[in-house]
Amino acid sequence: MQNKGPFFLKILENIEISDKIYKMVLEGGSIAHNSSPGQFVSVKCADLTLRRPLSIAGVTENTFDLIYKIKGTGTEYLAALKPGDTADVIGPLGNGFSIENKNYLLIGCGVGIAPIIFMGNILEQKKIPYKSIGCFKSKYKTDNEYTYCITEDGSSGLKGRLNDHFEYILSQAKPDIICICGPNPAMQYVTEIALKKNIDIEVALEGDMACGTGVCMGCAIKIKKGDKLESAKICKDGPVFKGEEIIWG
Repeated sequence: MQNKGPFFLKILENIEISDKIYKMVLEGGSIAHNSSPGQFVSVKCADLTLRRPLSIAGVTENTFDLIYKIKGTGTEYLAALKPGDTADVIGPLGNGFSIENKNYLLIGCGVGIAPIIFMGNILEQKKIPYKSIGCFKSKYKTDNEYTYCITEDGSSGLKGRLNDHFEYILSQAKPDIICICGPNPAMQYVTEIALKKNIDIEVALEGDMACGTGVCMGCAIKIKKGDKLESAKICKDGPVFKGEEIIWG
């Protein structure tokens, strides 16, 4: 059985890449070697009881990247960490996106860009065709390039929101499958259009994943399996699900 940790890992970089959004790079060969796009790690924040789930945004031979947003005490603690500090990390956890020889459209909104960056890297390595959409409030300070960049303030790429440009982009990209991570309203919007057009879609959900292993039931949801409703846990059964399974509520 793969060792999930906890690992006590050295932080190599922790920088702000947009307003209250940070990129952290950690040493950690075990996590780097065993991660797939859509999976996450669970990070301990000082003496807080609950860990914070963070999506993996890419790997190298011995390092991996995380992208997170400051939302409260836990992520404020993470943002204050410096290169050379140590992070207590469990992972990789959950199930990722499927990787097939199909034409992909990848969509990341805000901090949801993390698993999309990772997915793009893997598809590139495997020479699988894809296009990508990055949606942000304002310009991101990253090296990643997107086929289509949408910013609310128009500081980079197309101005507006995803729904202002999505149907046009879809007509140009002509994907066989869509992978998306971001706020639920954006994912619901894209899922409904994809299903109407008979395009496969996978969504990476966020939730209150306190334990990250399916024990605490904090991220329990109901999903559709054909005509039946089933219980699922975002951390263990996801965070990636088929779009048609999700009850958006």
